[in-house]
Amino acid sequence: MFKHQVVSFGKYEKHIFQHASGKALFSLVPACGACLLDLVLEGKQIIDSCKTPVEASLNNWAKSSMLFPFPNRLRNGRYEWGGEILEFPVNDPATGTALHGLGIDKDIELIGYEIGENEATAVCQYQSKGEFPYYPFPFTFSAVFKVEYPGQFTITLAFRNDGDRAIPAGLGWHPYFHLGFSDVKDMELQMPACELVGIDAAMIPTGKRYGYDDFVTPQKIGTTVLDNCFALIGEGETAETLLRQGSHQLRFWQETGPGKYNFLQVFTPPHRNSIAVEPMTCNIDAFNNGEGLAVLEPGSEIRARFGVDFRIA
Repeated sequence: MFKHQVVSFGKYEKHIFQHASGKALFSLVPACGACLLDLVLEGKQIIDSCKTPVEASLNNWAKSSMLFPFPNRLRNGRYEWGGEILEFPVNDPATGTALHGLGIDKDIELIGYEIGENEATAVCQYQSKGEFPYYPFPFTFSAVFKVEYPGQFTITLAFRNDGDRAIPAGLGWHPYFHLGFSDVKDMELQMPACELVGIDAAMIPTGKRYGYDDFVTPQKIGTTVLDNCFALIGEGETAETLLRQGSHQLRFWQETGPGKYNFLQVFTPPHRNSIAVEPMTCNIDAFNNGEGLAVLEPGSEIRARFGVDFRIA
């Protein structure tokens, strides 16, 4: 049986959903961007997450952050919509870009949960009345987290236009996985069929794409450095990324197709003790280049799932 527990996490509340065996668990802090702090499957902590309330408040690495209304980067923070030039704050001075949208530090509300014998679900929601000058559109964002004993975890993200005109939107998630080990050099990575998105010095797409087969079969990451976006090109309703280290295997899947997660960012941080596998519904700078961008009419939404299957051989 799962149980729900609420504990203090600095000025926040941490919500824990844990199976009685202790082998399946997730915890999150809704009021700090619905940031996931723990993901335990098969008894193993498999994410690199924020360890303290201060780290969660700053979250400089966007660990397990919800990315909306766009994932990744926006050139100079600027875009044009409805004949108006709008500007997100530039929060990555090194590239002069706006990074990861606006959800990282938002007070997202836990509006409901269900616990059962072998699964638990939490529903979080955030609503804007259009108060942001750089994104002056009313919307509702929601995230549904579901854990299934002993080794499955799913997130469903949705973004709805609550206003009276069409708006641009994209979604993503920013998890770091480590499979219980401290270094990714011996981790094997296998990626779905994809093309590498060409980028410039500001990490903004050039419009070019390149064939990419470095990890078409499982290969050790070794010294490979990745901070790249990939456009998924395979057929089917899902795409899978495989991580394997020792007897531990993680299958990360994302829904693909119209309005789904047709892009993937893969990032090996400098500390090399985890790897970010980030599903995205649109390309980098999609508010400007339109690649994968959802244009939501009043009352319409985008909604898609991704998830993790973790096994120990």
